[in-house]
Amino acid sequence: MYFARLFLAGLVLASGPALTQQPASSPAEAIARVRTEWAKDLHEKRLDRIVMLYAPDAVFLAPSGQRVSGREAIRELTKQAMSSFTSDLTFQSLTFDSSGALAYDSGEFHETLTGADGNVSHDAGNYVMVFKRQSDGTWLIVEQAWIALLGAPNPS
Repeated sequence: MYFARLFLAGLVLASGPALTQQPASSPAEAIARVRTEWAKDLHEKRLDRIVMLYAPDAVFLAPSGQRVSGREAIRELTKQAMSSFTSDLTFQSLTFDSSGALAYDSGEFHETLTGADGNVSHDAGNYVMVFKRQSDGTWLIVEQAWIALLGAPNPS
């Protein structure tokens, strides 16, 4: 269950496929749009939209140290997490850069998780995501890593 909570915190920064198809004036704007829509899709439990934001060979590095490789493995992990929690997530991007077809985004997250049993918990931590621009101009996640802060504050 702890891993499912951390995974939800880890599944940040993506969006629905239709949104990422829209042209953006810069890589930073495209990635910001992906991040915003992804959080919304996570909250609304739109599994297919989230999974399609990952490259087929993408890697998710969980705070536990577990390495999940490939879109289908990420799908199964996401499905399990979504069945356990509803996520309300906010991000603060602190560092962004791009060069050619690669970009990375790094920052902090704060998340409120509501369990299937109604229990509410709060998590916070840091993330880094690596994106690769595809031939159609969309950006897909190729690597995603999450670090949870131990003893994250519980807002009152």
